[in-house]
Amino acid sequence: MSKPNLTPSLFCIGNVMVDFFAAADAEFARRYGIDGPVQHIEHSRLMAAIGELPDKVPCSGGGAANVAKIAALLGTGVRFTGARGTDEPGRFFEKELGEAGVCLTLLPRKTPTGCCLILKLEDTVRIAAAPAASLELGVEDIDEEDIRSAAVVVIDGYLMNRQDLVRHILEKANHYGTMVALDLSSVPIARERAHEILTYSRVYPLILFMNEEEAGAFFRTISSQDGVESDGEEEIGKEMAGFFQGLTANELFPIVVIKRGKRGATVFAGGRSHRESAFTVNPRDSTGAGDAFCAAFLSAWIRGKTLGECAALGNKVAREVLAAPGATVNRKRIAALGKPLGKV
Repeated sequence: MSKPNLTPSLFCIGNVMVDFFAAADAEFARRYGIDGPVQHIEHSRLMAAIGELPDKVPCSGGGAANVAKIAALLGTGVRFTGARGTDEPGRFFEKELGEAGVCLTLLPRKTPTGCCLILKLEDTVRIAAAPAASLELGVEDIDEEDIRSAAVVVIDGYLMNRQDLVRHILEKANHYGTMVALDLSSVPIARERAHEILTYSRVYPLILFMNEEEAGAFFRTISSQDGVESDGEEEIGKEMAGFFQGLTANELFPIVVIKRGKRGATVFAGGRSHRESAFTVNPRDSTGAGDAFCAAFLSAWIRGKTLGECAALGNKVAREVLAAPGATVNRKRIAALGKPLGKV
């Protein structure tokens, strides 16, 4: 555990992961069975592959953990809870988030800390993950006081496969009047959990974050359509826009934020949409950029900024992450972007 410098306004709950960024050839990937764009593999095989790579770059990972780290660097008080092993990757994760200013509750487990390899090949990127100890976070590990005292609880989208845990968090947040932010995190989650997420959005105060591909999968599943209408690269299709306007029309929540990469972001709230453009940047790596957007958006939101201002800061901070591997960032630049917000 580490002591916070600020009272936590964000309570982030998610997977403890250490990401390793490296380059290799197709033969290396074949030898370790890393043959899909995104896959889970045995922890021992993953660590053997990582151990063979000479020029790997480690970085703390996991969606909610990335949000916690970037939000803390922006001057927001943050607590993070997750489960990890008592090994070197676990100590590395603790050090990185602690140095960023995150107050940590890391539950020790006998299984190893979760790790992920982001492997750049000549013409593609493959991701192999072994969540390991991160999957052992349980209902009993969530401190009710952390939920009560936070302005926003941030749930890692990959927790959606653990329904009991997610429902427990949502129920407690609802009981204390605490808002919840959920990033859908992947197309399979957006598709397979669409109806569940829709139900949550009608019962609990939610901000839903998703990228364009996830938004399309979510929309198609709910509306039982095979395709998404599009007016071209610059616009979300009218039918999909109408769907999200309808979803957000009757209440303050949900707020739906669609992260659109180089095209910025579109926010749906109160039955209306707001688009915020972004400056074009040549990304070194896109991993963690969406999490950085969420961190900045929420850091601005809890300070009473308009949705447009929240999205604008999200775009600026995500742009910084695009210039580095994973959620590795220039801490001074992130802190400078957060300085106008003040401490909270």
